[in-house]
Amino acid sequence: MQQRLTFGGGVLDGLERGPLEAIKGQLNGSRFEARIAIPYYADRIAKHYGVDLGEVDVPLKFAHLGLVLTFDRPTEIFIHDDDRFLDDGLRDIVRRFGTVIIRNAYLEDDKREAGQRNIFPSLRFHFDRGANQSEQISLFYRDPFDPEQKEPRKSSTLIAANVVVYLQSLKEGAKPHEFNSLYEVFEDEDIGALDGDILLQQAWREPTGTGEICILNNRTVMHASYYKHEGGYRISVRYLT
Repeated sequence: MQQRLTFGGGVLDGLERGPLEAIKGQLNGSRFEARIAIPYYADRIAKHYGVDLGEVDVPLKFAHLGLVLTFDRPTEIFIHDDDRFLDDGLRDIVRRFGTVIIRNAYLEDDKREAGQRNIFPSLRFHFDRGANQSEQISLFYRDPFDPEQKEPRKSSTLIAANVVVYLQSLKEGAKPHEFNSLYEVFEDEDIGALDGDILLQQAWREPTGTGEICILNNRTVMHASYYKHEGGYRISVRYLT
């Protein structure tokens, strides 16, 4: 039986209106709690950069960034079908908040094959899929059954709205320009101070044997690897429609 994560539209509407609230629920007997990763994200960006976002050419598609969902025990979850089409419930979350992070969860047996594994230079913000490609959703996952990935990862993934990376490039001296597919920024910034404010960090550091999943929309957010001390293993990656 497929374990699909679904929220009624009214529940997600409520989160958008009241992003400091948490959702509690169950999936196949496992309890979970879900909350917005960075509430009032648009306000934080405007304050940090001292701008009116309505006057910036790169649009922000959501008021709050990311939904983080944590299960109380290891839980199998349906992410996509055999055609790599993202489950509709998760698609709605990613559309509304840019990304969803699911902890203490793992993919179905027939979907866990490693496939592509990626590792990128630190603080190289990019998107994985061009606008002309059909697979616009990136799925990153740490497989708790994999001998390598069962251990916590030493490098993390940073996520930011497109407009944040663009504004940071201007702050670092770039002239106003068309939005690019790649930016090397934040190298002289205190990432810890920005984490939870204008940057969202998926650290991949849950305890040994814990599954972690991150799904993001390549049209609205960019991501980068971050190595505070040293690199880690290549994370599993899959692209979804």
